[in-house]
Amino acid sequence: MEIQERKSGKIYSLSSTTAIPEWLSDRSRRNLAKRDSQYRHRVTLLQDLEMPVASTKARQSPDGRFLIVGGTYSPRIRCYELSEMSMKFERYLDSEVVDLLVLGEDYGKLAILGADRTVSFHAPYGNHATIRMPTFGRAMAYEKTTCDLLVVSSGKRISPGTVTAGQQATGEVYRFNLDEGRFSEPLAFTSALKQKKGVDGGDARVLQLGGSCIAVSPTHALTAIGAEDGTVRFWDNRVPVGNGPSDKHLSPFLNLDVASATSGYGFFDDTTNNGFPGEVTSVCFDSSGLHMCAGTRGGNVALYDMRSSKPLFIKEHQYGLPIHTVQFHSGSGTILSSDPKLVKIWNAKGSATSSSSEGQRRDDWNGGFGDTTDSEGLGGAIGSIVANVEGTADFTHFITSGDSRDPSGQHSGLLLCTGEQSKVQSFYCPVLGAAPQWCSFLDNITEELEEKDGMLDPSTAGGATDGLVQTETIYEDYKFLTRAEIDQLGIQNLVGTPLLRGYMHGFFIHVGLYNRIRAVAKPFEYNEYRTQKIKERMEEKRASRIAPKTSGSNNQIKPKVNPELAERLQSKASDRSKAGKLAKNLVEDDRFGGLFSNPDFEIDEEAEDFKLRNPSGVSAKKVRKDRDMDSDEEEEGGDDDYGESSGFQKVEGDDEDEERWDDGSGDDDSYGSDVYESESDEDGLKGGKVRQKAIYI
Repeated sequence: MEIQERKSGKIYSLSSTTAIPEWLSDRSRRNLAKRDSQYRHRVTLLQDLEMPVASTKARQSPDGRFLIVGGTYSPRIRCYELSEMSMKFERYLDSEVVDLLVLGEDYGKLAILGADRTVSFHAPYGNHATIRMPTFGRAMAYEKTTCDLLVVSSGKRISPGTVTAGQQATGEVYRFNLDEGRFSEPLAFTSALKQKKGVDGGDARVLQLGGSCIAVSPTHALTAIGAEDGTVRFWDNRVPVGNGPSDKHLSPFLNLDVASATSGYGFFDDTTNNGFPGEVTSVCFDSSGLHMCAGTRGGNVALYDMRSSKPLFIKEHQYGLPIHTVQFHSGSGTILSSDPKLVKIWNAKGSATSSSSEGQRRDDWNGGFGDTTDSEGLGGAIGSIVANVEGTADFTHFITSGDSRDPSGQHSGLLLCTGEQSKVQSFYCPVLGAAPQWCSFLDNITEELEEKDGMLDPSTAGGATDGLVQTETIYEDYKFLTRAEIDQLGIQNLVGTPLLRGYMHGFFIHVGLYNRIRAVAKPFEYNEYRTQKIKERMEEKRASRIAPKTSGSNNQIKPKVNPELAERLQSKASDRSKAGKLAKNLVEDDRFGGLFSNPDFEIDEEAEDFKLRNPSGVSAKKVRKDRDMDSDEEEEGGDDDYGESSGFQKVEGDDEDEERWDDGSGDDDSYGSDVYESESDEDGLKGGKVRQKAIYI
């Protein structure tokens, strides 16, 4: 269990334990629990609360007994019975889940909006019926007073010629009456923008208008729909609506311009994010029906009083990412808004309260934002931060999970967040409320953790380290190998066996087996590692010795790696030319120090690639080598002169000695060990000149 320290308290991450592969048997899991203390002390909120790849939506039944989660891959839904803390059933789908609704009191009636323009209705025995929508759906809501299933669509695209003639893009909200089993006339609305904002040139006409989100007030039959043009439109479902296209009640009776209110707020970046920043991406009502929140694509959340068109407060998310979920939490008087990076908890009104006991919280809450007393951790001005909940993967949706007494989770402190990872991330925030009844053990665990010392330093709360988030690897007990590494180890025959589990572009292998195979494939690897470590330690000891003082550039220590390159750079560094300045910067820059100290950066000038890329350098090296050979020859000739000048002279008329002198086959004791040997006449003449010069001296 990981802990995030905040000013208002601690946030407990319940899904931060090590991920366990699905193919492990029960016996392997039991053995792992014996060896790994972290796995043994993990907190399992719900058994198998995860998806193979990612989860998209989560809903809790109105009776508070069941949790429905949709995810991929392949597309599926899973139902969990909270009282049993385990999965009840799993069903596969034909397409990915876009939205999910619980129509009944339990899991008996489900509506699933798919990515293939279908809405499927599920009963306890399975898929009951499927209907196809004219366009792609984006969100759903159920209106109980009229028994209508409202589906927000992406809208129909119109031709540019039609726009030029004066017709505007129109969006539609499809209505499917569950009582009659047929479609009703859709709710229609026109675009509030004649041109797309934020498009270069300013002449991009609105050819398509779609809705993004929908919410139905729990107090009165008022439907709010957020659209791409940054406007929230309202329909009153209490007014009888006909089925004629000319019925005026099919059009919204009120438009709320959220884009204009949030203009100039937020941290939306046009270079990295696409779309209109004022687009309304999420909307919700509070339990009293007097307040409403609207989240935008630009990362702003506007809080409204239903009696005014001006926002009470605009909350900015610093990441500038779309707000996908907004929710009121009446138990603490806060608002929870989430983008892909975090869930932000902030006060809906100054001095919001959260009483110590659950019964007292319900009695004190009057359904709105009335006068309340201050409480620790939640007091503050409107919009002040209570806590930020950060996860290990991007969030896509979240809910506050409740129980049978509080199905909507308005007094619960348990957050369930779906996201781009296999596990459904769960967080317990005591600042929001107590744990639900089905997981009341969380309160006991957190109290025991509070009593232990040294868990987190309280002085870091609110400072530079405002929280603690640790990132886990995929599987700690398994090693990921690519195909090239498998070929290098020579274990191609294990592919297709349980010892190698295929995953993406490689395979997983147990760490113990990997170490044994590596020891066989590379038996001298440890000896090389030990030799390298000893060498490094010896070099460290040498560096600690007192080095002799050096005066001038001539006494500089010659580097061990690439000495010729260092010599050339130092010779060029003395020049005032442009190349000399570059060479001087290269020599003096510490970032390139490893070029002359690390053997890994040693240049192999004998390699074929180096010769092809540096033909001029190879030629220069050859010239220098020839000069060095000539100088060596001169030094050897000097040794012969030294022999004659030392008293060894050639005796004229002695043929045997003449031949012995010419072919160099004489005794080494007579002429010394360094006698110059050559068969060339030129070398002999040249040597003769040198010897004669030596004799004159």
